[in-house]
Amino acid sequence: MDEPSDAQILAALNASGFLFEHECATAIEALGFHVETSWPFADPEQGKSRELDLRAIRSVDRDEATRIQVFVELLVECKDFDAPLVLLERPKNKREIESPRPNEYIFPRANYRRQLASSSYQEVAGFEYFNLADKHYYYSEKYKATQLVKVERKGSQWTAKHDGEHDAIVLPLAKVLEARKGQFPKHAARPGDWCSIWLFFPIVLVRNRLLVHNPDSPAPLVERGRVTYIRGLDSQALHGSYMIDFVRFAYLPTYVEREVLAFATAVSELATVKASALRGE
Repeated sequence: MDEPSDAQILAALNASGFLFEHECATAIEALGFHVETSWPFADPEQGKSRELDLRAIRSVDRDEATRIQVFVELLVECKDFDAPLVLLERPKNKREIESPRPNEYIFPRANYRRQLASSSYQEVAGFEYFNLADKHYYYSEKYKATQLVKVERKGSQWTAKHDGEHDAIVLPLAKVLEARKGQFPKHAARPGDWCSIWLFFPIVLVRNRLLVHNPDSPAPLVERGRVTYIRGLDSQALHGSYMIDFVRFAYLPTYVEREVLAFATAVSELATVKASALRGE
């Protein structure tokens, strides 16, 4: 019987993407996270069991005095593409700059009451209420990526493919985010009980080049380590804008330390100085 050689078996494994997933899991564990591979979740629209490549959790802060804990959770899809990804950027609009409302962060209360006038109030999410935009890597940037293109060879030509990339990459991460958020209690913690701030980061880890086309850049294409992609969705279970970080594997340690954990540390500091406000007491 004809059998594949070891080299052929390894080539098949590499082509499957499974080895890249394991490489990503090992790299994230080395950054201090507890990692689960092939993590199952219930599709919030269809009820079917789905799998996320990697789920990684790290405790950032646990304050016995305030009884507030802060967690970072990475929701990761690993894509070992054989060609570059290109994301198309454009300037953020006025609302996105003045009133950022990310879907990905859970605070002890669903909303906080902001006083507008002596007898006028507005209910806003914790991210906006505590003015965290200037502490966040994406919200301090001027541009947003709104289109995703995969460059592939077709015969002797390179083609820009976007059909199917949205469903294959973006929808699964939006669904797993909603599945995780649905596992949290809807009520606020009682006085004296522990409460949590949970910071989710949906991520697509890629091995190959990550490029950006920015109309205002002197160069038509710019290579990046991380590009944040924003996509609005409206379906049975998915509503609003979803923020997904495309991260090149070689940039992963920098992304985690200087962007993810830098933001999480700012949130932890807030939990120390504004504990009562965070708890909604």
